[in-house]
Formats: sequence, structure tokens, C-alpha cells
Amino acid sequence: MSSSRCYNGGEFIQEALESVLAQTVEPDEIIVVDDGSTDHGPEIVQRLAQSHPIRMIRKDNGGQSSARNVGESPMRTVT
Repeated sequence: MSSSRCYNGGEFIQEALESVLAQTVEPDEIIVVDDGSTDHGPEIVQRLAQSHPIRMIRKDNGGQSSARNVGESPMRTVT
């Protein structure tokens, strides 16, 4: 499982996710936290999520630490 934060990163998010998906061992799930983006990044993530194990969590902008905590919370419950 992998977690990533996205805030107005539409220019880079597709390349970043495709890089993770191209690894030798594909992750069971990628969690992307949309930290209140105002660009097209969330739409790119949603499109990729239709054919890959990607889950997007949307939240109001709260900064890197807040987004990281939200993204890591579901990972802590995995055993």
C-alpha cells in the first residue's frame, strides 16, 4: 500500500502514479489524498482509479502534515 498527497499537482500526478504502477511489484492499493486542490489533479486520479487500485480521499486544504495523517490512517488498520 502506498499513500500520496496531492495539492494542485495536476501537472505531475499522472506521471507519479504511473511510475508507482510500473514497478515490478504493483501495490495492492494506492491512496491519494486530495488536499483541497483547485486544479485538474483530482480528475486525473479518478480516471486512473477506474482501471487501477487507486483510492482518493478528498479533504479541505490543511497542509502536508494533515494530508499525510489522513492518508496514513487507513494504512495503520491493515494487518
